[in-house]
Amino acid sequence: MKVKIYRGTKEIGGTCVEITADNGKVLWIDLGAPLSPTNPDTSYRNNKVDALLISHPHQDHYGLMESVGSEIPVFIGHVSLDLINATRIFLGKELITSHFILISPWQQFTIENTFKVYPYLNDHSSPEAFAFLIEADGKRVFYSGDIRSTGWKGILFSNFLNHPPRDTDLLLVEGTLVNRTNHPYPSEKSVFKAINTIIRGQQNTTFVISSAQNIDRLVSVVKACNSNKKNLIIDIYNAWVLEMVHKKSKNLPTLDWDSIWVYNQPSQMKKVMGRNFEEFRLRLIKKDIGNRIFQNPQDYVYLLRCPNEKFIDALLPYGTITLIYSQWEGYLSDEHKMYFTDTINRLKDQNKVEFVHIHTSGHAQVNKLIELAGAIKPKRIVPIHTENPAIMKLEFATAGLTNVELWGDGKEYSL
Repeated sequence: MKVKIYRGTKEIGGTCVEITADNGKVLWIDLGAPLSPTNPDTSYRNNKVDALLISHPHQDHYGLMESVGSEIPVFIGHVSLDLINATRIFLGKELITSHFILISPWQQFTIENTFKVYPYLNDHSSPEAFAFLIEADGKRVFYSGDIRSTGWKGILFSNFLNHPPRDTDLLLVEGTLVNRTNHPYPSEKSVFKAINTIIRGQQNTTFVISSAQNIDRLVSVVKACNSNKKNLIIDIYNAWVLEMVHKKSKNLPTLDWDSIWVYNQPSQMKKVMGRNFEEFRLRLIKKDIGNRIFQNPQDYVYLLRCPNEKFIDALLPYGTITLIYSQWEGYLSDEHKMYFTDTINRLKDQNKVEFVHIHTSGHAQVNKLIELAGAIKPKRIVPIHTENPAIMKLEFATAGLTNVELWGDGKEYSL
């Protein structure tokens, strides 16, 4: 077996790993879009591949997926595919027509009669994220994917430590948070507590800025609203995301919950006018918040990706608004600028808007990654999805794990 990391040995995002079996079959794990413009070359996506395995529906792991064409099988989770298509629906794009083969956690499958794959469900900011144990030619590779232990599904990490895979030849382990802090909110529970405190004392509407697909964060906000008898407002896209996730996780909230209301944004409603959305539209209309928020604004919390400044201006006469930014702070800088960056930065400095940053990462701190490696006891450890592999190697060595190797992008290694 041979292994190659096309990119990710010194970079967060754009992840793509290649495994080549002795019979010549080629498997890729993830085919992500780069997050940094410093290395725009993605020509490797045109190389020969027999199958693609997607760990989760974040652009830096699946963003170049369509490059393999419609004939190559793409193995992906049910929820992941639904969430990718949900985004495309609301962007006005056609649904992806790749050759998808749907997979489920903890159910082993075989690719090209060559690669045995066992998918582990991870605790991550995406509701469905996998780690993979891949076996071929008598060798075993464990790909951590994006992983943490501090979300509402943190029990998954604990269970993994108690029952890790054995006889692993290579561990490819993410290192997103090397040299990054995750304080003062080290867990999703701490995020909930902070949001709960703010909502309890709010005099006007609180706005929470977060990804619609960060279901853990939505659950935290719902918990805080329920604790304080507040109503949560979401948009149509967020409501559809909840529909997709609810198909596999029946305990998660939906727009039908008494405390959840929907803002029927006309541009989003146009995206769900097809016959397939008829039942969903009827439920949206039933839960339309309308102008009720102006009657008692202190009773509402609004979860969205980018606030409407005119809407906020209309609420300001009712008192100070709290704006909770609940994503990575780097997105507010010019270096990692997003579509919402300018709006958030303008609102931060506005009178009667109290800006608060409350967020926890979807990735594990180094000490947890060391626990992961210590449980697996692989023969070789290679950092991936990190900007600081050398620091990661030093931290692992300090903990007694001296078998960390620093690989280079595009170089092939034999197991």
